[in-house]
Amino acid sequence: MSYSIGEFARLCGINATTLRAWQSRYGLLKPLRTDGGHRLYSDDDVQQALRILDWVKKGVPIGQVKPLLERPGSRRTNNWVTLQETMLQRLKEGKIESLRQLIYDSGREYPRPELVTEVLRPLRSHLSANIPAMMTLREVLDGIIIAYTSFCLEGDRKAPGDNYILAGWQLTDPCEIWLEALKRTGQGHRIDVLPASPAALAPEIFPERKWLLVTGAKLTLARKKQIEKWREQVNYLDVIIL
Repeated sequence: MSYSIGEFARLCGINATTLRAWQSRYGLLKPLRTDGGHRLYSDDDVQQALRILDWVKKGVPIGQVKPLLERPGSRRTNNWVTLQETMLQRLKEGKIESLRQLIYDSGREYPRPELVTEVLRPLRSHLSANIPAMMTLREVLDGIIIAYTSFCLEGDRKAPGDNYILAGWQLTDPCEIWLEALKRTGQGHRIDVLPASPAALAPEIFPERKWLLVTGAKLTLARKKQIEKWREQVNYLDVIIL
């Protein structure tokens, strides 16, 4: 079968921007082209993309994947720690624009859920000490994360997708809202983010929207009852427990 880039992205669980980077920058995919110049992917391309994704999830730098595909028995490496350390070094040296570019480039080259889970969250944990210098560095990093997430969310609005509202609920770290939004970009969703966790939520005022609530709180019996009440009032509601 043949697939458009949108269909191919959904099949593989990889956003279209990353797929284009894998093809144009690294020569990892070679789709056919229609007479109009549009990419057409085959079932073999799907399998190739899943093999690439397998290596990337293990932390192999995308630029090192091609020879591994040709020699599947090659030694596996882990690049996530190295990428974290590179970002941290640039941040500590005040190379903010360089760090910003690295994060944007990584968002194109790696699946964004892995970028969040394996790099950005651990990096923020390194900066969790309650001292002014660390707190300032973390705020700078968070600003870049929020700006990059906003950039990705805006790109998603150019294509059809389900309409979501993503909000914090009983959440003390507002950047986690943006990290969860970033994980879901490029997947056919049009997400509006409530940038801070409000004191009280009223999902029922937008009943046709799909709601995603990010929480770090334990789901007590009272909170479970509140969730069930909201689910009766809106089209869809899910809770992401950190």
